[in-house]
Amino acid sequence: MKPGTRKGELASVAAICGAAAVHLASLFIFVGLMGTWLVSVIPAGLITTAQTYILPTVMGAVVVQAIVSQKAPRAAIIALVVSLIVVFGLVPLSPQMGLFSTAIAVIAWFLRDKRAIAAAREPDEHGNPPEGPVY
Repeated sequence: MKPGTRKGELASVAAICGAAAVHLASLFIFVGLMGTWLVSVIPAGLITTAQTYILPTVMGAVVVQAIVSQKAPRAAIIALVVSLIVVFGLVPLSPQMGLFSTAIAVIAWFLRDKRAIAAAREPDEHGNPPEGPVY
């Protein structure tokens, strides 16, 4: 099939829909059905160890990489301040908010400096596009 033709577009849409259906079905089977069984089989000590050491390690690495690669440091500073306020202020005062603490901390995303991000996306003086992701 030639790219750009109606037949090619239809084939690409069908391929994307098929891939999405396979991913959703496999997630339902392996995470939805088998995940519940797997969690019930794993010893409680192993789950506690994973929650205590492995999860924070992975999340810390992702956060550090996101902060280092960010072109607009204002968003990282706002996210850090909001997260500290939520974790050390709001959650101890109202433990019921613990479930919503992540959603509350996402406020920093909406407070980011959109002008700095737009400027970072502009090509340099030689017309080259910016390197890496711009959040």
